Amino acid sequence: MKMWAEKGQGLAEYGLLITAVALGAVAILSLLGVQVSDVICRVVEGVGAESVCNNLLFFDDFSDDLENWRSFYRQDDNWQINDEENPQLCHVGDGGDFLLANESASDDYRIATKANITAGNGYGVLFRSSENENGRLEGYTFQYDPGYGGGQFIMRKWVNGYELYPPFAAARPPAGFKWHNQNRLVEIDVQGNTFTAFIDGEQVLVGQDDSYEEGGAGLRTWNGTQACFDNFSVQSK
Repeated sequence: MKMWAEKGQGLAEYGLLITAVALGAVAILSLLGVQVSDVICRVVEGVGAESVCNNLLFFDDFSDDLENWRSFYRQDDNWQINDEENPQLCHVGDGGDFLLANESASDDYRIATKANITAGNGYGVLFRSSENENGRLEGYTFQYDPGYGGGQFIMRKWVNGYELYPPFAAARPPAGFKWHNQNRLVEIDVQGNTFTAFIDGEQVLVGQDDSYEEGGAGLRTWNGTQACFDNFSVQSK
């Protein structure tokens, strides 16, 4: 009986030792800025198994101010983090701006963010966007736009800093749709030359264009838009 007890005790000690080493490794990886989930994904892929991990290009829950973003027109004061316990990014100033997500550029991806507009004529989500050699914006925006044509979802193309008119895709919302003071999940699926927008999981608009094959993601506001955003993500396809 003593021999079995000693063996059992040894297994328990080995288990505690392995746990301590694993926790230490996790702590070191975290300090180095390495996501443990990414390491697990690489291991799974390395042994030939199909990865169930999402290829997340960019994510921000706005708990670390705006270090992952750049104000295109240098209007940083117009953007604020409004709540320490449940931080959200809010546009609170006058005028318009583009807020570009750093290191979010790719070709095909899916953008998602939670959004709520309380005042103004709308906001936009940028995709496949970049700054050209003239320092001007080029790319696309999906716009949640209560100010356009009595309220529509639209997609615009930007060329050398100018939005082309008319939008290359537009659709009206379902009857009874409420634009303001509503928490919405906004998603844009970017695949080849086809772009599909969803609001709260429902498809609302499809547009097609082949001018830009890659670029980053971001947010757009205009006029006196008062809107807040949370959990902005870009996931490659």
